[in-house]
Formats: sequence, C-alpha cells, structure tokens
Amino acid sequence: MERLRFLQQAMKLKHIPRTGWVNKNVPNPEDVADHVYGVALLALTVPLPKGVNRNRLVKMALVHDLGESVHGDPVWEKGKYSDWNKHKIKDEKETLAVKEMFKNIGMKEAEQLALEFMGHKSPTAKFLKELDKLDMILEALVYEERVDSKHLDEFWENAEKYLFDKTLLKYFEALKKERKKR
Repeated sequence: MERLRFLQQAMKLKHIPRTGWVNKNVPNPEDVADHVYGVALLALTVPLPKGVNRNRLVKMALVHDLGESVHGDPVWEKGKYSDWNKHKIKDEKETLAVKEMFKNIGMKEAEQLALEFMGHKSPTAKFLKELDKLDMILEALVYEERVDSKHLDEFWENAEKYLFDKTLLKYFEALKKERKKR
C-alpha cells in the first residue's frame, strides 16, 4: 500500500501546470509531468560529458521534480534574477517531501537520485540541471508560436546562465537562430 500511495502522489505531477508558463499566460501550458518527460528524453538522447552515466542520468531525470507533487512548482527565478531565499525554502520543502514519499517503499536508489539532483553537486546532477533548462527552451520555442516571443525572453535569459556543456551550448545557439528566423 505504501508504494501505491507513492504512485498516487507522484501522479499529481500530471495535473500541476508549470508556474512560469502560467504566469506568462501561455495557453494550455505543459504540466510538470510533461516537463519531466522532456528532460528524461533529453537525458536518453544527448551526447554525454565525461563522468556522466546515462542510466543514472535518465533515472535522475524521472525523479528530479517529485517534490513538486507535494508543494507545487514555485518560481524563484525570473530571467537572470534569482531569489535564493525562495530557492532555499523550495529545496528544504522538496527534500522533506521526497524523503517522506520514499519512506517505507524500499527504493533507496531513486530517493538518493532525487536528493542528489536537488544538491546539484555531482556531475550527473549538474548536467541534468542543464538539460532541465534546455527542455525549458525547447518548450519556449513551441509557445512562441502562440504568443509574442519577446514575452518569453526571461526564459531564454534564465537558461543561458545555466548552460556550460559545449554540446548543449551548440543546441542553445541553434535554437536561438531558429527563434530569430521566426
């Protein structure tokens, strides 16, 4: 029964719209589960830097936002600006939520991967953060077909400050070129 409760809680991600898109009045915004799928697909397909294991990366992608099933998708950044107090509170709440969700279901590896992502210290967690931002840009490009593109500049600015991997930077530059053509 504990595992069933875990799954019920995790499935709530399918019904939590991504707050950043909602705040920008994007029609029919993705939900957190859509985002998790996008990040996991990137984790499965992009070339990896040294020190990153694909199996761990994909698993981490699948659990990286589980804490949001309890506390929602709070916004703590806007463009280049970050509110580190809000970020700290978000991380504390999500850490407790993840620990509670995994309590008594015997999935230590998944719990550790979720917590590792929140710590952003391992090469895998750092790279996944970059994929998280690249997914956001891929989604922004889709939305910019529906809304004024300048309206979403802050998402591009935000992603740029997180991207360091040479391959992902090439992808980002290619997406920026595509954006300019539109």
